[in-house]
Amino acid sequence: MLAGKTFDEARARSRARTTIVQGLAQYCIMHIEHSRVDYFIQIVLRARRGELNVALLPSSHRCPAHSERKVTVQHAMATKGDHSFYSSSIKSEAEATEEAQVALEQFDPELVKKTWRKVDWNIMPIAVWLYLASYIDRANIGNAKVLGLANALHLTSGQYNWALSIFFIGYVIFETPSNIILRKVSPRWYIPLLTVTWGLVCALFATVKSAAGLLAIRFFLGLAEAGFLPGIVYWLSCWYPRSVLGRRFGVLYSTVSLTGAFGGLLATAIHALDGTHGIAGWQWIFIVEGCITAGFGIIAMFVMSAYPATAHFLSEEERRIIILTNEADRAQKATESFNGKQIRSAFADWRTYVWALVYITIYIPVYSVILSLPTVVTGLGYKGTTATLMACPPYGVGFIIVLLAGWTADKYGRLFYHYTAAILVTVVALIVLMTVENLVVRYIMFFFVMFMFVPVSICWTWLTANLAGPNKRAAGMGFVFSVGNIGGAVSGQIYRAEWAPRYVQGHAINLGCYALALIAGTVLWWSYKTDNAARDRVAKETVKRTKPLDLIGEDLGDLGDRHPSFRYFL
Repeated sequence: MLAGKTFDEARARSRARTTIVQGLAQYCIMHIEHSRVDYFIQIVLRARRGELNVALLPSSHRCPAHSERKVTVQHAMATKGDHSFYSSSIKSEAEATEEAQVALEQFDPELVKKTWRKVDWNIMPIAVWLYLASYIDRANIGNAKVLGLANALHLTSGQYNWALSIFFIGYVIFETPSNIILRKVSPRWYIPLLTVTWGLVCALFATVKSAAGLLAIRFFLGLAEAGFLPGIVYWLSCWYPRSVLGRRFGVLYSTVSLTGAFGGLLATAIHALDGTHGIAGWQWIFIVEGCITAGFGIIAMFVMSAYPATAHFLSEEERRIIILTNEADRAQKATESFNGKQIRSAFADWRTYVWALVYITIYIPVYSVILSLPTVVTGLGYKGTTATLMACPPYGVGFIIVLLAGWTADKYGRLFYHYTAAILVTVVALIVLMTVENLVVRYIMFFFVMFMFVPVSICWTWLTANLAGPNKRAAGMGFVFSVGNIGGAVSGQIYRAEWAPRYVQGHAINLGCYALALIAGTVLWWSYKTDNAARDRVAKETVKRTKPLDLIGEDLGDLGDRHPSFRYFL
């Protein structure tokens, strides 16, 4: 104890002790980076950098300049088996969460419900319409092929498949940088600007005269769309707490399945313009759909709000409700400032790379079906416009499936169980498609294949919920989505013309992808579960008599999801 010692003696001893701890901590970090003790060691180092909390000293020994307390940490030694490790119980974050919850209780419950309804009506329609436009513009090549594109450009099977794949090469190149730019530029301007850009690029498809031109335009379309998906997911995560993201992401991703149904019907309707002003029907598809998208982007510039704190459609009181709800939900206070430490932590976390593998393996089946279903349906004996229309009903069922999965995920949690169940249903459907020759049964199986959309929707919620800190979330999502879209590049090679009409090899490749997705998802679930258990155990074993240690708030923010009070979604 420091009582009875002079201030100088106390400071000297404190510095001696913390110098030793600093040396040990630096050694440990080299060997146990990102382990259960890593977050506590970082706390010790940062506390050393910011000096020890003078709250430890008797009041008679405190300097007036140090009388202000900032953020408090209670630290303790906990043991597991034969190994001892340091952990911590962050009082400041618990207090911040409790304060936010108490403040929320002061608001009229009806006002809270009204506020969230207002957010839903002002945020979700923008996200849904822009996302629908993005998928229609990237997938309309499948309908255009069946409706005359392939014949007009004299495309070989290989050239068409590469036209599908090259989109994702451009997508992968620009996706991560784009999401980091989003932290510098307001989503209100950046996301609509991306939308207008890819809409104009889509319209330029009508000018294509050769396979080389088609490849070039598809590449630039990928560049233009690259930042949109991670950007819109990040934007929604800034508005909604983790507990309700599943339903919102379900609504958003259900538009992908709706793309297949609505996009096919829209393409068929637009094709009726075939020959008007000397322009072919497949060219009209790109012109009309591209111009509609650009129009959506221009409208979004005027109606979109970047963050709750600056929302034009909310009153000051309503903004406070949204901000407090998110502060109570996450382990850190919301911040909109750029933080390089959080961004670096996204790339230092091994789970980021496992997530990238998950996204690769679930995107390959999804994109291969979205891009090729009208072609695959021709294997059942349908041609041209009929094949396009017959591909629509399964997507309609997929729309309902994703909405229901999002609702149950929010209501019951258990994201990993939803993820696993949906993959298993899809796997069974693919096996039946490979082994059964009856055309009716095979067509029915396409309805069950639509469960493939659920893992993607669930992973949006799962990933964003487990990346704490807006900067880490933006960088991590950008990287995962970017690398994951390598799967999109591969997907263009899955259903090749030489494998028609059964496409057994393509179905087999998708089965292999889902096997890897199950393994990687299980690894993530187990790591999150064991980390949560360790933090719960440490919280219970904390020695209450230990003294608090001073940390500055921004250092706590740097810890992100390694913060001791943070709990991962399972």
